[in-house]
Amino acid sequence: MIVGDPDIWSDTFPEDLVPSVLDLITETWATFEKPGPSDHEVPTTRRFKYALKQAKDLRRLPLRVEREATEDDPQTGAELGRIDLKFLPAVSAREEIYLAFECKRLNVAEKGRRRSLAPEYITEGMSRFVTGQYARAALHGGMIGYVLDGRSDDAMRLVEQNIGTRATDLCMNTPARLDRSRLRPDADHIRETSHNVPPSRWFALHHLFLECRSCGT
Repeated sequence: MIVGDPDIWSDTFPEDLVPSVLDLITETWATFEKPGPSDHEVPTTRRFKYALKQAKDLRRLPLRVEREATEDDPQTGAELGRIDLKFLPAVSAREEIYLAFECKRLNVAEKGRRRSLAPEYITEGMSRFVTGQYARAALHGGMIGYVLDGRSDDAMRLVEQNIGTRATDLCMNTPARLDRSRLRPDADHIRETSHNVPPSRWFALHHLFLECRSCGT
């Protein structure tokens, strides 16, 4: 017997909220105080989470926002990791229903040299969704790339190159690439990848490349 509104027991994150989250991230970043060229993602994401919380409240989006939420193995109880940003539908009673985003730096200045960090974007970000470490009950997830030198076209090119060489590991059809977003096809900074996650779940990963224009060189 289900008591109350049956929608609170939905099996998936509400599809109509996914584009709203993409818009929320994009619009909040536009007025956000950008990180410096060598800043790390954790303090940036902490500040960004607070800005997102304020913005979603102003827009009255039915969401809750969490940062560094712990994900545990359901069998062993061992900690699998901490999700950088987690959006939870306000009406859901199921704790496994959420839209998760991993945040990674791209095109970083370190010791006078630039590092793309595109390989880490794949191995320490995208892979966590494909292996079921995060969002194992979800149909959508997301990656946020903080492009610290403001060159998002370059960052996307390098990420796509690394995706192409890791298609099998990422459970992607070949040739594997960053496609235009189906939800926001006119947004140049948003891309999408599709993954056939075992045993038989198609999973969409939304990529937002957020430029730090004031730090561009």
